[in-house]
Amino acid sequence: MSRRSSRSVLGVFFLLIATMIPLTAPLTNAEIVCCNSSEFELYLVGENNDATMTPFESELTGISDQTVTQSAQGVEEIETWKLIWEHSSTLPEATWRFNIGYEVENAAGVHSNATVEVLIGNTIYTGESGTPGTYLSGEGSVSVDVDIPARLITSGESIEVTFAVRSLLFTQPGDDTAIRFVWGEDTDSHIRVTMPLLDIEMPNALVVGNEVFFPVIFKSGFGDRMWTSLEDFEFKVGGSVITDVRTPSRVTGGVEVPFVWTPGPNAPDGIRSANLSIWLNSGSIPIQSERSHDITFEEGGGSETYEFGEPLRTAGSELSVDIDVEFDGDNIARTVELKMTGAMAQWMRWGMDNIGNTTLRSDHFFKQVPSETVASDSRQNGRVDHDEAEAFLNYVDSSTRNLEYFLDNGALALDPEAMFEADLFDMNPEVSVDLHGVVGISAAPLTIRIDVLMKLSGEERLTLIKDFTRIQLDSIWDEIDLHVTLRTSAFSGLFDIKTDGMEFTHYRMGVTEIIIIEANGLTNADTFEVEYILAGSALLSPFITLLASILLLVCAVVAGLRMTRYRSRIFVGPSSIVFIGLVGYAYILSSLPPTFVLAIAAAGVILMLPISLISPKNYGEEYLSDGALEDDYQAAMEREIPSVTCPACDTPNPIESTKRPLRIPCGGCGRMLRIES
Repeated sequence: MSRRSSRSVLGVFFLLIATMIPLTAPLTNAEIVCCNSSEFELYLVGENNDATMTPFESELTGISDQTVTQSAQGVEEIETWKLIWEHSSTLPEATWRFNIGYEVENAAGVHSNATVEVLIGNTIYTGESGTPGTYLSGEGSVSVDVDIPARLITSGESIEVTFAVRSLLFTQPGDDTAIRFVWGEDTDSHIRVTMPLLDIEMPNALVVGNEVFFPVIFKSGFGDRMWTSLEDFEFKVGGSVITDVRTPSRVTGGVEVPFVWTPGPNAPDGIRSANLSIWLNSGSIPIQSERSHDITFEEGGGSETYEFGEPLRTAGSELSVDIDVEFDGDNIARTVELKMTGAMAQWMRWGMDNIGNTTLRSDHFFKQVPSETVASDSRQNGRVDHDEAEAFLNYVDSSTRNLEYFLDNGALALDPEAMFEADLFDMNPEVSVDLHGVVGISAAPLTIRIDVLMKLSGEERLTLIKDFTRIQLDSIWDEIDLHVTLRTSAFSGLFDIKTDGMEFTHYRMGVTEIIIIEANGLTNADTFEVEYILAGSALLSPFITLLASILLLVCAVVAGLRMTRYRSRIFVGPSSIVFIGLVGYAYILSSLPPTFVLAIAAAGVILMLPISLISPKNYGEEYLSDGALEDDYQAAMEREIPSVTCPACDTPNPIESTKRPLRIPCGGCGRMLRIES
């Protein structure tokens, strides 16, 4: 029996050694170079369903608060902050300290008991401020300690922190007495924890052509954000800073970042030391890691290849949104072009090339795309083949719900209704994809175009555009450029434009009405909304408004000229120019409703009447103007008049009539003179 037992023990021993070999073998390829458990702050951010915790100060945007008045009875829960942990780790035994800012309003102070509950997985740990309570006055912070035992936390488990107060008793209360708890940006509200922040792995360097790839793998409970939300980083090879960082990709349990060194020709073989420093926040102590790599260069370049995994969507992308809207009175046609560059464009191409990849997680968008039409030799070949692009296009174009899922949570983190005015289900969308001639897994531009048609059914107030990005701690889009153009037909106009947080240009060009919005550098934090109100009748359309305005201006000018026919036009002339300019500005450049434009034109007609009546009369201007008297006098002086001399007194007498015979009295003696010829 003892011999059999010894054999059994020996067999189990060799079996354990054999099972350990696959586990230890990868360590020759990848070294874990960091890090042990450490103390750090998890900052409180957000509220309600968005309340969470983050170690990155860059993710603190805005201030949240919760006010408790003296009328509150019993326990008052302030907020619950939830964090989904993404990397299995071991938590050491430690005391976590919760800290939140407050402000006492309209009272000398307040006595309160504060409670903090920390839920890890299914276990709750509780800490209290003590009895009889804490006295708070003015502004300050409440601190509560919570003891956490050593335990495991697995990927997917949540950490929830709930802060509550009870037994509030205000000292010298006044009107509207309350205590306000604040957290977020510049409040230093946090919970100081002791736990593993991240693991850093450095696999062997790869010589690919004339480049050397140094992969670095970050595994953390904060997932991709451990790389994308860092304040800063520095990677050195042999003391030289490497600035060439390729698009990160997802790996099991983390994210892989390839740093690329180009050593130049005739680089010698040998040991190279790679050093990485990362800064969580501005002014923080850097986390440093290091590994030595034995690099051998081959003649003509390295023969190895670097295989990229799934590109990280949050690694930095730019989005250009171009929206063109046409309104004809009965329908609104809208074309939306989404042009993306950077990590998202690379992720889209990678996803189309991985349609049918069985290793994708079940909730991955491209896992949902049917792969029956994709040829086996097209799959995962490092390029987007025609059948792969068609499979993606058929999936999003054949179902409105598929398209909405793609735009929203599935891929782009955009709000479809904010971009398309209403539910896409009612607008029969048509989708097209433009790879811009780049079929490799590249970050080059990629455009998705969506055309929709909405039939109006009594709507008068519609949304042209509103903030359309989903709020995320780690945003997909670093920068968004927006261009929106709305045009109307000649007999379909707009009554008014309402805007909040967005500038726009509104003008009427001939017989069409145009709205233009230009905004560059938008982020998730920007909020805006632009609405337009349709004209209720064709009488308020651009064509009718223009025609009526011209007729009213003509009436005003004609009336002014006729009423001042015998008066000075010193007031009427400038007034006519002012009225024409004012109506032209109101119609073309201003965003005034058409009723206001017509009212201004009508006011010109009405005002022309008193302006004409107060114009001064002309005295002799009809005869004296333009030098008429001088001209007549000069003509009279130059005209030759025949005359006849009286035979009795020799007085010359002018003859101004051509009548013959003619009798005229002599101007000297008075005798009658007869003129025969």
